[in-house]
Amino acid sequence: IILLRNNYQRQKANSKLKQAYQQLRSTQSQLIQQEKLASLGQLTAGIAHEIQNPLNFVNNFSEVSIELVDEMNEELAAGSWQSAVEIANDIKQNMEKINHHGQRAATIVKSMLQHSRSSSGKMTPTDLNALIREYVNLSYHGMRAGKDPINVSIELDLDKNMGQVPLIVEDFSRVIVNICNNAFDAMRSVETQHAASLFVRTKKYDDSIIIEIEDNGPGIPDAIKDKILQPFFTTKKGTEGTGLGLSITNDIVKAHGGEIRVESTQGKGTTFIILINNTE
Repeated sequence: IILLRNNYQRQKANSKLKQAYQQLRSTQSQLIQQEKLASLGQLTAGIAHEIQNPLNFVNNFSEVSIELVDEMNEELAAGSWQSAVEIANDIKQNMEKINHHGQRAATIVKSMLQHSRSSSGKMTPTDLNALIREYVNLSYHGMRAGKDPINVSIELDLDKNMGQVPLIVEDFSRVIVNICNNAFDAMRSVETQHAASLFVRTKKYDDSIIIEIEDNGPGIPDAIKDKILQPFFTTKKGTEGTGLGLSITNDIVKAHGGEIRVESTQGKGTTFIILINNTE
């Protein structure tokens, strides 16, 4: 009887432990999803500003083209064929510009949709430099449209020989956005002392790819430098963040067979270095 009772108690304890573990996993999944949604929300706020520029060009060139069509009809009615041909050439140039800026707006929307959708988990050959340009830009405009925007100069130094890199695009876009968001947050405290700057570099070697994202913020104190990639560690206050942004980033880079290194000097800035094996 004692043996049966002990077995029953162990089974009951194991059941409770399993249930508690499942609840913990569920809570973690919810928090990770909230962090992703917060990142998406920040980008969504900036998308209106980012997409307005090409739409302004589309509207302006369309209006001018309508006026040119009226002028061309007048020239044709007057028998001025040469003038009509010249106006037609102007209309064609406007149509080409409308197409260019329309494609730009479509690219921005595609990037937003790609960033928001669930991961396919599938590696596809990707133009890494183009991805970095797109998501650094989106992160910047998300920051500018959000709370406490700052002015930041952005310098890109991207290896022209980078080519296609196997990536899970939906996931890796979050890596760029999360690190840039973190850099912008850090540089808010130093903007009054000097101009805030973000430097993004890529370099391709025979067997590896390196991405560096450097800010000239206040740097990371030595006491917490080893903790910033840990889940739920955050220097933000209250409801400003869960501390999962860089943790998710670290997990994504590991899933790509890479690693993140952090170099930081207090008072000078921080550099996130992403190393990925080139398995193309």
